[in-house]
Amino acid sequence: MIEILAPCGGEEQLTAALDTGADAVYLGVTAFSARRNAKNFTLEQLSAAARRCRICGVKLYVTLNTLVFDDELDELAKTAAMTEEAGADGVIVQDMGAARVIHRAAPSLRLHASTQMTVTSAAGAEFARKQGFSRVVLAREMSLDEIERVVRNVDIETEVFVHGALCVCVSGQCLMSAMYGGRSGNRGLCAQPCRLDVTCGERHNVLSLKDLSVIERLRELDRIGVTSAKIEGRMKRPEYVAAAVTACRDVLAGRKPDTDTLRRVFSRSGFTDGYYTGKLRDMQGIRTPDDAASADTLAKLRQLYAKPYKRRTFDVSLTVRAGEPVTAEVRCGDTAFTLGTGIVPEKAVNRAITADELRERLSKTGGTVYTLGNAETELDEGLMLSASAVNSLRRDILAELDERLSARQ
Repeated sequence: MIEILAPCGGEEQLTAALDTGADAVYLGVTAFSARRNAKNFTLEQLSAAARRCRICGVKLYVTLNTLVFDDELDELAKTAAMTEEAGADGVIVQDMGAARVIHRAAPSLRLHASTQMTVTSAAGAEFARKQGFSRVVLAREMSLDEIERVVRNVDIETEVFVHGALCVCVSGQCLMSAMYGGRSGNRGLCAQPCRLDVTCGERHNVLSLKDLSVIERLRELDRIGVTSAKIEGRMKRPEYVAAAVTACRDVLAGRKPDTDTLRRVFSRSGFTDGYYTGKLRDMQGIRTPDDAASADTLAKLRQLYAKPYKRRTFDVSLTVRAGEPVTAEVRCGDTAFTLGTGIVPEKAVNRAITADELRERLSKTGGTVYTLGNAETELDEGLMLSASAVNSLRRDILAELDERLSARQ
C-alpha cells in the first residue's frame, strides 16, 4: 500500500499526523530546512519525535534541503550526525555536495532526492540512484504518464506530491524571491512574490496557482507502484494536516473523501490537477474569504486527532496459577517478551475470575496506540484477581511495549 507522508512544522502538526493515521512524517530542524519560518524542531525535540514515531511504527524523514555554503559544511556534518543519532529514518536533500557530506557524517541515513532537484524523467531518477539516493521526490509538474515511466524503468523509490501548494516556477528553479528581496527560496526563506497581484493586460494574479490536489487519484498512484504520497504544507496548521491525512486514508479505504472540508481548511480558489492530467487550464487561484476555515470547521477537524490512532495490535498469553505470580507473554509484531508481574492471585471467596473478564480488562487500552488481539489464559479454578491488579498488569504491558518499540534497532 502506498505510504501517506504528512508534513510537520511543529509538535502539534506531528500529533495531528500520528493521530489520524499517517504512515510517515517529514519535518525540519532549526538549520538547513527549506521552511525556516516554520516552527521546526530542535535536535532534542527531534529525538522525542523519533521515539513517538517508532512507537507508532511511523517513518520519520528530516529535511536538510537547502543549498549549503562552503563555510556551513562543518555545521551540516554535525547536524547530520545528530539527526542520525536521534533516530531519523532518512533525510531529504537538494544539494549534491551536501548529500556527500551527509553520507560521510551519517552513513546509516537514507538519502531522498528533494523535489528541488527537479527530477522529471527516468534518466534523472537513474542518476540519483547511482549517486546513492534511495528515493526520489518527483517534480510536481509531472503528469501521470511521466510518473509511471519513472516507476517502471528505475529501481528507486518514488515520492509524489498529492496535495498542497504549487509554485508557478518549477520547484527549486525560482530565483524571484532572492532577486526581489534577498530571500532565497532555496535557502528556506521564500517570500512568495508569486502570490502578489502581478498583472498581464487585463489578467490579475497571473503568477499565483491554485493548490494541487490529486488525493482522489491515490489508488491510481498506488496501482502503478508509487512508493509515497506526499502532502505539502510544513507551514500549515495541524487541522490542515489532519484533514489531508484523513482524506488520503478515506480514498485508500474506498470511501469518499471530504473534499469540501479539505478545501475550506486551506485552498486557493479550489484545487487543480492540471499537471497530473495534462490539462493546463484554469490553474490560477488566490486566497479568498470563501477559502478561509471557520471556527466550526477547525473544531470539527481537531476531533480527528483528539485521541491516538490505533496502530498496534498485541497478543497476550496469561498464566494464572494458585500460589504463583502471574506471568504474561506478550507479542506485538516482531517484538516479544515475558513479563513477570509479582501479582499472586487470591483464593476466590464469592466468585472466581474468568478468562473473559481478564480479556475485557486487558482490552481497555484507550489513550494509547494499542489494541488487544488474541488473549489466551491458563487459569486455575477458584482464583481471584482484583480489578486494580489487572489494571496494573495492563499498564505494565503497555509501558514495556512503548519502551521496546521506541528503542532504536
